[in-house]
Amino acid sequence: MRAGKGIAALGAALLIASSAAADYKDSYSRGLEAAKDGDWATVRQRMQDAIADNPAAAPRVRLYGQRWEPYVPQFYLGLAAFNQGDCATALAQWRSAANSGVIGSVPNLKAEQDRASAKCDTRVAQTDKPNTDKPATSGGNQAPDGGKTEVPKPPPKTDPAKPEPPKPEPPKPEPKPPVTPPKPVETPLAQRVPAPLLEAFRNYLAGRYADAARIDPNAYSDGRAKSQAYLIRAAARQRQAEIDNSDAGLEAARSDIRALRALNPALVPDAALFSPRFRSFYSSTR
Repeated sequence: MRAGKGIAALGAALLIASSAAADYKDSYSRGLEAAKDGDWATVRQRMQDAIADNPAAAPRVRLYGQRWEPYVPQFYLGLAAFNQGDCATALAQWRSAANSGVIGSVPNLKAEQDRASAKCDTRVAQTDKPNTDKPATSGGNQAPDGGKTEVPKPPPKTDPAKPEPPKPEPPKPEPKPPVTPPKPVETPLAQRVPAPLLEAFRNYLAGRYADAARIDPNAYSDGRAKSQAYLIRAAARQRQAEIDNSDAGLEAARSDIRALRALNPALVPDAALFSPRFRSFYSSTR
């Protein structure tokens, strides 16, 4: 039983091998016929199929019957590429290891490959060579090969070095006008009036006459502040004396008015700050 299975497996393997051999030989044979007809597209396709089935080149194989041929599919694939203008593929196939090891034993094919390789090398060299040709120019002398050579032009004239013009002097700075110091800004009245004097005046306006009358004019050395202190105290004393019905208070107010006039005779009570009654009292005091 096992022997039967082994024979069957071996037969299947031989059948597959025989089929593969027939495939590459068939492709190769058809490619050879296409090469004779100059059908290079078919040659290229058939040789690619043959290489796919059997890439190993050989000096001599039997294709069918008694027909023996060198099996060099890489050579014919390169030949097809060469005739199609594809030198890169042609040279790659001819220089492959599979082809190089066999093609030397087939002199006629080797000679044909060498001629085509030389042409391909020339084509590749011309393609890679940089274009150094210069466009023809009109005029000029006749060159030996019939072309025209460019007439050398005289060098451009250069002006003799001219002396550098003198640099203009930098403009002198204009004199700046003298800086006028800013005028001192007067401080508000509340900041210039002594605090006790200001407090006494506020007491007077608020009706706190006894508190306003406590201010001491002799505490101020400044004549203006001293005069204002006398004025506020006189007004406070006069109003408090009327409230208290005090003749002594009125006399004390008159005494302050006299002292004030001695310091500043031109001082007159402001009508906006002092009552008409006090201003009348101030005017009548001698």
